[in-house]
Amino acid sequence: MADPLKGDDGILIQNIAQGDKLAMRTLYERHSAGLSAFVNQRLRDPVEAADIVHDTFMEVWTKASSFQGRSSVRSWMFSIARNKAVDRIRKLAPVQISEPDETIADETPQPEKIIENTQDASRVRTCLGALSDAQRIAITLAFFEDMTYREISSIEGVSEGTIKTRIFHAKKLLMHCLSKDKSN
Repeated sequence: MADPLKGDDGILIQNIAQGDKLAMRTLYERHSAGLSAFVNQRLRDPVEAADIVHDTFMEVWTKASSFQGRSSVRSWMFSIARNKAVDRIRKLAPVQISEPDETIADETPQPEKIIENTQDASRVRTCLGALSDAQRIAITLAFFEDMTYREISSIEGVSEGTIKTRIFHAKKLLMHCLSKDKSN
């Protein structure tokens, strides 16, 4: 039997569709931490986030055979988790959405450079926590989960331009926050 730990996510999904519990465990071990962080940023409640991650993997288990490969397995799972989190948020409180300004050009340095220069994880977490949920999620998916704007827009259900705008504004806010803290 081939070692599913060495297989890509697509192979794991195919195996999961055939009822392979080891493939499911491997997929879970590979992605549960990232999904947990992603959902927890939305809900800010670790217990609720854990429920959403559990529900997400249950849906992956039951719907693996319907995965069509139009996106990566990871993007598919993050989309499932996002939808479940949005549903949970809708049940808890009304959502207010504002229109982003998509005409702003992005000329700020990359967040990896900002984070490298600070060398202080506590300050970075504090500054990330000051961002709006939408900005923090976009930054996290782009730079910590290494997703493309297209993948993030698919997960978030908004245009790539909206994601670019969110990341642009988030980077400006992060730079301001980190440079302000650095001078103290």
